[in-house]
Amino acid sequence: MLTVVLVGAAVSGFSQSWALQQLNHRGAVSSIPAIMSAASSSRRAMIEGAAALLLFGGAPLAAEASGGATAGKYTTIPIAKRRYYGRVKQGVFEYLAVGAAVKKGELSSATIDDFFADTILVSTARQKRTCNGNDDACTTKEKYSSRWEDMKLSMFLLGNAFRTDSGKPPEKVKQVKEAKAFFGQVDKLQKARMKGDRKGTALAYAASIEALEAFLNDVDLPPTFAPDYKEAADQEVPSLCQGSFCI
Repeated sequence: MLTVVLVGAAVSGFSQSWALQQLNHRGAVSSIPAIMSAASSSRRAMIEGAAALLLFGGAPLAAEASGGATAGKYTTIPIAKRRYYGRVKQGVFEYLAVGAAVKKGELSSATIDDFFADTILVSTARQKRTCNGNDDACTTKEKYSSRWEDMKLSMFLLGNAFRTDSGKPPEKVKQVKEAKAFFGQVDKLQKARMKGDRKGTALAYAASIEALEAFLNDVDLPPTFAPDYKEAADQEVPSLCQGSFCI
């Protein structure tokens, strides 16, 4: 609208000036109606042209910048898929290995231990910027996480990206609810395993797979029996660049 106003103002000034020049040039008052009519037509045509430019030429830019209910479909979801698909797939791959041990009744299997153990380095030790000394207080420690914790985090973040309303809290998002249902069943599996309850562990695992299938379906990932989970996943996050800007 601002562009139309500016264009209209500029055209208005141009039209009046042109009309006066024509009067001076011709020296005839009788030509005023025709001259002003022509100026008005020229001004109207230019304003209509500017409006059309805004409607058809400017609309895509406005759509790209909007943050309405459909914005996530074209921005948040694709970014979340690039960031978390690999980690979720790796989590499923390793959790299926847990299931293989559970089905055999091998509750003390190293495969299960590794899934829940803190074996993933998430932060390396480094010198704090605000310290000048060499004591331990000036150095951060290495931090580790488990595949299970990483799977929970990546599933939550991926599921939350599928919300269609930015004002909706995460616990109201369908995919997040499905992820939490899976988490709850895995917690039951851990408790049954600690008790040495093979049947309880197997039942919890079966229920967890059912919940996991629902989540995978609603975040556009293949089901657990797909070949995608027959080997370790590529967890590298591909860069998306446009010119010199990358995300």
